[in-house]
Amino acid sequence: MSKQPTTPTTATPNELPCPECGELVRKQLIRCWNCGAFMHKKLEAKYQAMQANPAPIIFSLPEGEAVSADDDGMGFQLQEPSRPASADSAPLEKRKTATERHDSAQIRTTADVPATPHSVATGGDALLDIAMQEEAESQKRRKKKRTFAGGAKTPGGFIIFCPYGCHIEVKDAHRGMTGRCPKCKAPFIVPVDPPDYAKKESDESEDERPATLIHWMDNLHLHVVSPEKLKLKADSLLKEFVEADVACTIDGLVVVTLQKKAGGSLFGGGGDAKKKPDAREAVRQHFADGKPAGELTTGEATLYKPEVLNQLRVAQPVASRAASMFAGVPVFGENRIAIQLPSLDDKADSRYLSLGVLQYRQFAKHLAEHFLITGLEKDTQIPMTDSYQDYKCHYMEVPIKALKNLDWYKADPTAGLTVAGYRCGSCGMAVCEAARNKEKLGGKGGKGIAKVKCPKCSQKMGENPLYSLAAAVTQPAMSGEQTESAGGTGDTE
Repeated sequence: MSKQPTTPTTATPNELPCPECGELVRKQLIRCWNCGAFMHKKLEAKYQAMQANPAPIIFSLPEGEAVSADDDGMGFQLQEPSRPASADSAPLEKRKTATERHDSAQIRTTADVPATPHSVATGGDALLDIAMQEEAESQKRRKKKRTFAGGAKTPGGFIIFCPYGCHIEVKDAHRGMTGRCPKCKAPFIVPVDPPDYAKKESDESEDERPATLIHWMDNLHLHVVSPEKLKLKADSLLKEFVEADVACTIDGLVVVTLQKKAGGSLFGGGGDAKKKPDAREAVRQHFADGKPAGELTTGEATLYKPEVLNQLRVAQPVASRAASMFAGVPVFGENRIAIQLPSLDDKADSRYLSLGVLQYRQFAKHLAEHFLITGLEKDTQIPMTDSYQDYKCHYMEVPIKALKNLDWYKADPTAGLTVAGYRCGSCGMAVCEAARNKEKLGGKGGKGIAKVKCPKCSQKMGENPLYSLAAAVTQPAMSGEQTESAGGTGDTE
């Protein structure tokens, strides 16, 4: 039975009295939870008009799904509202009960009466539950309609999956290459053979197949540091290293030492140095064939899988001495960059790679391309771009590009520095190397330039060479390079 109406208490801002039974009802409800009457006359009139002239039912379900003609498409049946015989406002105590009004307003058979009272079935919470159930069923139907193409949309292409399951369309010409997923940026490799691989003809040579793309860096310094034996002073580990080749592969970062350390250097004897190119070629071929690092027979290889590479960090230089395990002392050499490798269970001592500034830039580029690791050098003042100071030659009036942050490049054996000119220590006048050689200043090679009198101020020039990278001597500044003009130093007499 319906709840008997009671004398309503003072209505809250979110409640309204039912016009039929007087029970307090939330504003959001369309019908009274107690008697089922409409809360607004306009909605009641609209509903009666819709019931008198129902719209035809249009079925648009997927093939194979049936729907009953009695179903209104919403998963439940709407019922006629119960209304009192008179619309007069009588006192609450003289009104009929909700059950009596319901029986007099509508005549039903026993089979038509639902198990759940109409007022409860049409309550706000019940309607919300039914609407959520209908939305879930609609989503389920939409999912059934989705189809995934098994092939690519462009001729000569096919579909592969990145490590995280994203669909990627590639062409047959991309086989054996590595790429980066356009959605999740995860690195992937295009398989050499399609999933439905059929055995190739026996006369096909192995060298015709494309090799896996691997980035190699040669002759980096690998330091195995024992904390008990460490001497905390500058350059204490500068010569304590073995040469190592580093590769960025699809399996992770591989550090390869071609031979065991011997006497402070990897290839100390003449015989070992002659074997180095052959050993390196064998290692390259081993990984090009897709063989695992553990099966390497030449030298020793350590694999750092992608999931542990987030442990990589710059150990030298650091933003502050407090954050340095070496108390800010350049134990790997002044202006050298040391990368602490991830710790492995079978490696008791800490392992570091030390690099020059150009080597580090290349290393950082490969880490970003293969493993999406960036920003290791943040707050360390490592120069990641080439910056130049511009001078003008006193004789030829041609520009001289003098490299800034010179100490970083001098500590890098791969920098390939070249003398671009000389500068007077007194007045700042500059002369390019071509003009110095033409004017025969300082003799052959400029060895005596320090004692030469400056053609502008007549003072001794001093030992102030201007260095540049080989590519910057004859080429203008590239996009992204930072240049700074030396004001007034290029004036001629």
